[in-house]
Amino acid sequence: MPIDRRVFYIEEGSLAEALELEQAEFDSLVNFLQISEDDDARLKDSLHFVVQGYVNKREAIRIFSREGAISIANYLDLQGEITQSALSKVIALLERYRMNKIDGEIRQTVYENSSSLVLRRQRYWLSREDVRRIFFTSTLRFHKAFQDIQRSDSPMRVNQDYEDLENSTFFSLSGLEKLSIELSLSLRSRQRREYCARVGEVAPPVLEFLSLVPSPSQEEIDRAMNFAKNRDQSCQITGNVRSKSNRRIELVGHHLYDRNTYRFLSADPDNILTIDKLVHEDFHQWHGGYNQTCTVHDFIEYVEWRYPQKHEVILTLHNKQRILMIKLSQIQRSLPKGEP
Repeated sequence: MPIDRRVFYIEEGSLAEALELEQAEFDSLVNFLQISEDDDARLKDSLHFVVQGYVNKREAIRIFSREGAISIANYLDLQGEITQSALSKVIALLERYRMNKIDGEIRQTVYENSSSLVLRRQRYWLSREDVRRIFFTSTLRFHKAFQDIQRSDSPMRVNQDYEDLENSTFFSLSGLEKLSIELSLSLRSRQRREYCARVGEVAPPVLEFLSLVPSPSQEEIDRAMNFAKNRDQSCQITGNVRSKSNRRIELVGHHLYDRNTYRFLSADPDNILTIDKLVHEDFHQWHGGYNQTCTVHDFIEYVEWRYPQKHEVILTLHNKQRILMIKLSQIQRSLPKGEP
């Protein structure tokens, strides 16, 4: 069965690190708690953790729920052998996971709603409609936020925070920040306020990155696709190989982060996975069509649903996701920063 990542999302390595335990110590503790006679302390499979498959067919990777992590912390605190509360460490870890999830949602939303991005007079500008979509707010609520800012002690300045371009209002990064502050203070939902507050910090470096990063040519993309096919030689999901006796198999390159929204990754071989054309078509049909933006996370969910027994494939995809996010961070840090 696919893992419900809304419930199980804390990898054992991260939990062990937060608790300042060596992996061997952590494994010993978990094994002990699994057979504990104390029902309050005992860790239960499918409630406190799940196993995500096998690495090299030997090591199981546990993914813990919030309840599982807190249960371990409570047990350690009851032992009284540590100076700092284990529960406080776990709460800090959970908060970090929560904020990382919000930041990830913002980055993806910015990637998907930045087609209007332009650089003018050393400032980055984004259309009103793209900005509204990034904040996930209605036209009416967005208009009210703008009007409230204009009535405040620090209104938006024409040609600095906003201006009219191409028959539409565009906002600069400083305008985006003011909208972020206003919406984070005025929205009713705490969850929405937190999201909007993070937009002001997370979105600007992503927009700067998108403005500066080179866009690969079609020739470069084709070359990367051919490289990936020669590298993989077979469908990386089913294992099927095209041969004289199996000509029905057609191998194609699938972009884990789609080539339109994430064009800056479109010529990166790590972002291309060789799969059977039928698997490719099935994924896009499952995901809503070829025009829908997609990420490696979407593809992982598909494989977990369609091929739940492919544990090693799923682990490989998670590793590719980490590699691509590291590459993205490295590219962002290497690019020169523009003036806001």
